[in-house]
Amino acid sequence: MTLQPRPVTDDDADAMAALMQRIAADHPTGFELAASEVLELLSTYPGLVFDGGWDGDELVAYTTLMPRASSDGVHPFLFFGDVDPARLGRGHGTLMLGRALSAAREIHRREAPEESARFGTRAVQGRSDQADLLTSHGFVLHRHNFLMFSALDDLPAPVFPADLALSTFDPADSEELRAAQNTAFADYPSYDDIDEVNWSVFMLTAAHARHDLSFVLRDPARDDAVAAYVFAHEYAIGPSGEKGREAYVAYVGTLPGHRGRGLATNLLAHTLNVARAAGYDTASLDVDTANPTGALGIYERAGFSVRYRQDDYELLE
Repeated sequence: MTLQPRPVTDDDADAMAALMQRIAADHPTGFELAASEVLELLSTYPGLVFDGGWDGDELVAYTTLMPRASSDGVHPFLFFGDVDPARLGRGHGTLMLGRALSAAREIHRREAPEESARFGTRAVQGRSDQADLLTSHGFVLHRHNFLMFSALDDLPAPVFPADLALSTFDPADSEELRAAQNTAFADYPSYDDIDEVNWSVFMLTAAHARHDLSFVLRDPARDDAVAAYVFAHEYAIGPSGEKGREAYVAYVGTLPGHRGRGLATNLLAHTLNVARAAGYDTASLDVDTANPTGALGIYERAGFSVRYRQDDYELLE
């Protein structure tokens, strides 16, 4: 039977979660959602294009297209997608990726035709079928990312400088913290500023946001300006694939005037100790293998080790 693609709706949430579980049982993806998270994404993410591919009544493939706000003359798009491992080699991925690219190009023509478009996605290391599919559509291997994992054993004790004050994430300070994130990563290769809408969706209203597990160091001598931060989430299914509760460290940053003091290392250690005391079993995070801020070393010192690698691909138009 020919694959029948159509948009994913609320009624498909259980089938979508089941498909993602079948895929994750075969290989890690870094994008595995429970049905409740599918429903939340459908209702909150502006401009989302969530497509499913059906073989009769069975959902066997999907793509998720997440448009981002333009930054520095570039209109970025983020893609996720995969195919049921039992249905590989039938052209499903080619059909679904082609549809997603067409949708992205239409959004780009409508919203930012004067700017460049950048389409980004990932493939798990060793998945030659995914790599071949992406390169056949013009994507180029760009960077590499590690999914890192901690069992929350033998955690280092944090040591904070006396001149800084520790607090948790306060939603009232959301815009200040978003600006701090964009400032901290302004010199990072291919970084796109996080716009207000995306920040709100993932950091304020999302069910996965854990404000009590997200910490900020402030400088009282500079009107309590942000010096460093660690923001954590908790997804229904931990990215590492381990059992139990997993704290996912989404953002770690140090502002330029405070670098070289070990703030990120100690703030991360504090976060992990609090997570363990709160009943979390594991922690995970994602890091660029060539992160210019030295983040890989920070995470290793905090007790993280590499679980798997994903390869970033880009298509510029």
